Amino acid sequence: MGAIFSALQNAIKGLKAAISLLINLSSEFNQALKRASQPPGLPAPEPTEPYWLNDPPFPKLVNVRSYELPQTADVAIIGSGIAGAAIARSLLHERRRCNIDTKEKVVVFEARQLCSGATARNGGHIKVAPYEAFARFSKEMAKDRAAALVRFQMQHVETLIGLCKNEGIEIAEARSVQTVDLFLDDQTFREAVESVEEMKKYLPEVEISVWDRQKTRENFDANHSVVGALSYRAGAIWAYRFTVSIWERLLADFPDNLTIETDTPVEAVNATDDGPEGFPYAVKTTRGTLYVRHVVHATNAFASHLVPGLRNKIVGARAHMSAQQPGKNFTSFDGMRSWSIIYKGGFDYVSQRPCPPGTTQGDLLLGGGFMRSAKQGMDQIGIYDDSLTLDALTVSHIAGIFPAIFAPKWGMGAGVKQVWSGILGLTGDSLPFVGLLGTKFTGRNVLTQKIVSPGAHQHGEWIAAGFCGEGMVWAWLCGTGLGIMIAGTEKQHVEESPGRPGGKLGEWLPRELLVSNKRVRTADISNLANQI
Repeated sequence: MGAIFSALQNAIKGLKAAISLLINLSSEFNQALKRASQPPGLPAPEPTEPYWLNDPPFPKLVNVRSYELPQTADVAIIGSGIAGAAIARSLLHERRRCNIDTKEKVVVFEARQLCSGATARNGGHIKVAPYEAFARFSKEMAKDRAAALVRFQMQHVETLIGLCKNEGIEIAEARSVQTVDLFLDDQTFREAVESVEEMKKYLPEVEISVWDRQKTRENFDANHSVVGALSYRAGAIWAYRFTVSIWERLLADFPDNLTIETDTPVEAVNATDDGPEGFPYAVKTTRGTLYVRHVVHATNAFASHLVPGLRNKIVGARAHMSAQQPGKNFTSFDGMRSWSIIYKGGFDYVSQRPCPPGTTQGDLLLGGGFMRSAKQGMDQIGIYDDSLTLDALTVSHIAGIFPAIFAPKWGMGAGVKQVWSGILGLTGDSLPFVGLLGTKFTGRNVLTQKIVSPGAHQHGEWIAAGFCGEGMVWAWLCGTGLGIMIAGTEKQHVEESPGRPGGKLGEWLPRELLVSNKRVRTADISNLANQI
């Protein structure tokens, strides 16, 4: 009887602990939702220093800006990361292709140094886990549409690598890699294998190899903590160097049509009748006001700073990244392999740079551990400050996960070289927002009309943001598509070219990404409770 009573006491204690945990998590999530409803403000002026910004290839572009702002411009792009670069490149190339002769400028605003936001703080992974993405999208839409979204994401591997090859951007280190997802628990691995089988019915072209526990250890050097693996093709890239190379080329190709204004935060956008005729938007910056026809929001997590209708729809979340020297026993693949460590409730992501001349190991770029913070990641949601003291629990996780799963094939000599944070832009339906913004979201009552010829919108506000921590498989083609929309050429059939798919826009940009009243209404950030 005593043993039964003791067991009952222990069960009650366990239940109370579980209830207490749920109550605490619920309270923390409510706090996160409260933060999500507030304006994100401007990026922190003194952020943590990412590894990717070391030794910039174009020093003159780091703080590039005009002596003074022009009075007017056709387009103001807010944000100089990969999305902003894709938008500008697409728009300028479309106008050149269509022989649209405009003397009006495209002006790019950046609150800090050029491309110093999320693009310069990520993991360098051109990767989507197709089986996981397909399973997630299939919960909300028809499976053929889920497959279309996954194909769009996976298309970034060929697009970015091909563009770098065509443009000769060798410093970006863009390359195809074999990626390996290593699983740390049986249930998560079993569910992943089931997702692969279901995915293959709709994406038969995607090749994924399944490795059991023994084969995983034999082929991938993992120790007994890993229960299985999936391997497939992905890509890796130095995203900062890629993006600033695009800017460098655009400034050379369009010297009369493009200017970049770094260290120039945009404080407000207003609809106005006080500016020159035909320029209905006043873009107020710390250096003066610019009157424009079009405003483009390419600020990812910070979009709702200037688009109040997207609060609770796009929210920032602080994430952590590191650069590490691997142990001497770690097998080198000269940058041709990447990894994800997947476990119940979270994952980590890892790429490795090619070996520098005269060495046998490239640095590892390892991020993740989001759920390892004191509040299981809840305390990182709604945070927009990447200058804060790094979260010690998260850092300890990302510093120790690779030695934990590869020992004894890890060895001495390892070390953490650099750790930094960055702000992800999460959306309530886990998809980016792309397209024309209505006045319901901006609060700026400017009628958007369409000119019969040459087909471009007369004026409007646009967005490509909310890449949900997967910017390398969303941002470039979303930005490219948005540039085509602004140019008004979305109905034209165009041959494929480096950096851009062929055909009409609607044939390759999934309609699920487009902004609409209905979509935004249902894409509340509270939906994340179902995923956390």
